[in-house]
Amino acid sequence: MASKLLMCPPTDYAVAYDINPWMTRNVGAPTPDAMRQWDRLVETLHCAGDVEIVRVEARPGVPDMVFTANAALISGNLAIMSSFRHPERRREQGTYRRALAQSGFATTFLQQTYFEGAGDALFDRVRPILYAGYGWRSERTATMQLSETLAVRTIPLLLVDERFYHLDTCLCPLGSGHVLAYMDALSPHAQRLLRRTIEPEYLIEISLEDALAFACNAVEVGDSIVLHSATLRLRERLNAAGYRVFATDLGEFHKAGGSAKCLTLKLEDGPSCAEAAA
Repeated sequence: MASKLLMCPPTDYAVAYDINPWMTRNVGAPTPDAMRQWDRLVETLHCAGDVEIVRVEARPGVPDMVFTANAALISGNLAIMSSFRHPERRREQGTYRRALAQSGFATTFLQQTYFEGAGDALFDRVRPILYAGYGWRSERTATMQLSETLAVRTIPLLLVDERFYHLDTCLCPLGSGHVLAYMDALSPHAQRLLRRTIEPEYLIEISLEDALAFACNAVEVGDSIVLHSATLRLRERLNAAGYRVFATDLGEFHKAGGSAKCLTLKLEDGPSCAEAAA
């Protein structure tokens, strides 16, 4: 069965404002190769495995719509929509809600809290667990509401390095049971929680070099992993876990703090998927 991914072409993408450290140094920088890199990502995903791309068209004046992972968290036929912290991104919410409703999802919001979708909430692919990041964009209260709404064990993880402002920039659960993590992006308590949750042989701790290249911001398609780049050591670890690694240049999107995972939203997700895999 094809993996369904929601994607938005970068027809209006630009680094137009400053809401994270990657943007700070790139505001106003040209992104001439963005469409070429996005098209190449789509081609690479099709080469990596069986995927179906569901497209949503960009709105003029909403440059970050290309980062569809932040639209919502999908759990079965429910889409828990994002409530963005920064006003610049709130203009995306209505468009994404309509698109997901048209795709057959029931949509809802968390109450009186900031929450940034699948950027900060990641289901483990084997264990019946939801990893929920908070600190820079999403709030601690969002993790509590997710636990109640989804009736799944939720592990709150405090993000402490502003370069890794969403959880999906420093954590990547995989279908093999392995979890990629850049541990220094997390608080000491969050690191202890992860180590207690994930067996040592399944926790792949990546280097700062790989983290800054957004290696954790990867897309899993079958037995393949698609990302911007990975060091030889990380490639060897992933190969040993049974994965083929596909690298494709996404440097234009790094200027705004995003990479492969940020550019996709998995439309078949949820704790039930994790339990089925187990």
